Amino acid sequence: MDQNPNDVIGRKLVPFIQDAYALEHQIVSTLEAHAEEARDFPAVQAKILEHLEQTKQHRDRMAARLDAYGQRPSAVKDALSGVLGNMLGAVSAMRPDTLARNARDEYVTEHLEIAGYTLLITTARALGDAATVEAAELNLRDEIAMQAWLLQHLPEVCIEALQEEGVNLPPGAWEATQPPSTGPGAPPAAR
Repeated sequence: MDQNPNDVIGRKLVPFIQDAYALEHQIVSTLEAHAEEARDFPAVQAKILEHLEQTKQHRDRMAARLDAYGQRPSAVKDALSGVLGNMLGAVSAMRPDTLARNARDEYVTEHLEIAGYTLLITTARALGDAATVEAAELNLRDEIAMQAWLLQHLPEVCIEALQEEGVNLPPGAWEATQPPSTGPGAPPAAR
């Protein structure tokens, strides 16, 4: 039985675009909060602010793809992501090691986005939507780069967070966090 391509797009592709939009929309608020919380760590804050601008572009690209299908971002998903973001923000502000935990949460979020964009790209390709593939691939490229940056800098952020909390670290603590490997994806060299 033949299916109308517009029905398949509406049932299969548009929900993935809506999911991507909702996630990007929520991440804008989260990154704004994380940037403020990282104000004492200029290098980390600068990277967060850079990714915040990318995330706004990602959200706009997904909104444009929804618009191409005559859709608007889902009000239900927006409301849900807003509630989730407010809860995460409240939890974040109450916890110790905020900088390190925010970096961890951002790393996990990048993986969620990478998986979501992979599904979106695959679906769009299968259904012949080259414009959505292009937009999602641009977003995916940024998410992979941010995930790699976070992985590389998590040890540094952890040590900085411990120092900010007033933890007296023994001599060589920074060096002890470094893996013996210096290959791709290895954290930065000891300072």
